[in-house]
Amino acid sequence: MSITTDWSTKYDRLIWEAICSGKVTGALQGRPTEVIESGLAHVFFYDDTVYKLYKTHDDKDHFIKGVLAPTDRRTAFLTHDFSLNQHFSDTVYQQLYSVYYRQGKAEVLPFDGASVYTLVQMSRLDFDTNLHERLLRDDIDTDSLFFLGYETARAVDTCPVKAPDMLNWYDLATERVAFLKQFTAWLPTEFATAVNDSGVLESFDKHLEKYREEYESLKGGELTVNIDNHDENVFFKDGKPQFIDLLPPMSCWWFGLPYANLSNLMVNVEALHSIEFAKHIEKGYFEYFGITALPAHTYGFTHAFAHMISVAHFGSVAGKEEVTKRYLERLPEVKGWL
Repeated sequence: MSITTDWSTKYDRLIWEAICSGKVTGALQGRPTEVIESGLAHVFFYDDTVYKLYKTHDDKDHFIKGVLAPTDRRTAFLTHDFSLNQHFSDTVYQQLYSVYYRQGKAEVLPFDGASVYTLVQMSRLDFDTNLHERLLRDDIDTDSLFFLGYETARAVDTCPVKAPDMLNWYDLATERVAFLKQFTAWLPTEFATAVNDSGVLESFDKHLEKYREEYESLKGGELTVNIDNHDENVFFKDGKPQFIDLLPPMSCWWFGLPYANLSNLMVNVEALHSIEFAKHIEKGYFEYFGITALPAHTYGFTHAFAHMISVAHFGSVAGKEEVTKRYLERLPEVKGWL
């Protein structure tokens, strides 16, 4: 008798096959009309309704194993993920279900907080309204960007999720930079070399040491929820911004300086459209909070990090080579932000 060490991967496959073939009971019926796969999840389309099933990633060397592996941490992540996304896009994120595999079928039941697998029910969004696609088509207006900045500020400000008191910005930022270095090392040689030769990664280290004492003091009420609101995760529905997939599996991304959420959006528009248009996001954000500026060094850090994590992301996606190069063109500027 042999003992399998990859049981969760096999279980992932069984549930995926059951749903794809329509072998489902409970709240879900029939076969999906379309199925796609991302790095973290399987996504099933039933006309205008979408269901998302997170994988377990039992690979011991995978950087997200600690969060999505079948443990209590996975359950905590799945519930946090749903509640956060529902706050930011309540018309998109509808319901969370528990999923069990029984007698060759996927049984979809009301969420019980105990199941390893869940389905997130969402309404389908129009891909043509995606911010990334609109930027590439040059199909974005300043009013929409102002509203995006304002709504981002409002949603973050009203989010009930608060940063734990023991967290501080220095530790969170240091962890993020470590991830950035790892992601950069995984890039194709052309892109990794450009980043390494620029000296930007070393500038992050120098910046963090220079402001270490101040950043260690930024904790508690100084921090807010941070979200993965880059341009590919932003849609517009009836003119209103809608955000999806906001919780990355790395917990050091979950809280931080509030305007890290602003920087995420601005660097996308700066790189793919113009600095002039990006300023309208900033204006909307400033309008909500009634401010006229942000601290130059902390804002510079969040801006530089958002830009470089975009390089790491797009540089790892096939077909996004030209997009990545547009970000790389700004490397000399990024170093100056730090």
